[in-house]
Amino acid sequence: MQDQDDIHPEAVVAPGYLANHAARAFNREVDAALKPHGLTMALIGPLLLLSWKGPLLQRDLVRSSAVRQPAMVALLDRLETMALIARSPSSNDRRASVVELTDAGREAAMIGGQALIDGNTKALEGFSREEAACLVGLLQRLIVNLDRR
Repeated sequence: MQDQDDIHPEAVVAPGYLANHAARAFNREVDAALKPHGLTMALIGPLLLLSWKGPLLQRDLVRSSAVRQPAMVALLDRLETMALIARSPSSNDRRASVVELTDAGREAAMIGGQALIDGNTKALEGFSREEAACLVGLLQRLIVNLDRR
């Protein structure tokens, strides 16, 4: 972590600041592992979702992710240009597109999944199983508290 003299004393003990800082550090770690493969954290999200759920309508990809429609369209355009996904018209709705992984997309999803596993492993170095489980539980509670409307 940064020298604590560079961080406001209230921030260094604030869960929101610490969670955000941890997320940025994790994203940097995973992005560094993905870069040699021409991938980024943003690009692997839809790939992993398609790998998990199989072919999806474009609108269902948006519903199942934290990415909004315009940003998802841009991501899918990029993934299609990279030949990692293929889009085809839906047989049930001519206005909708079905998105599916190509063989290269399946390989990229495996690379992305491994980068995430490796990033989490690094993040938990030195933690006991109990500490890791406790951290996960606390973060889940933090998220529930913040997602309440």
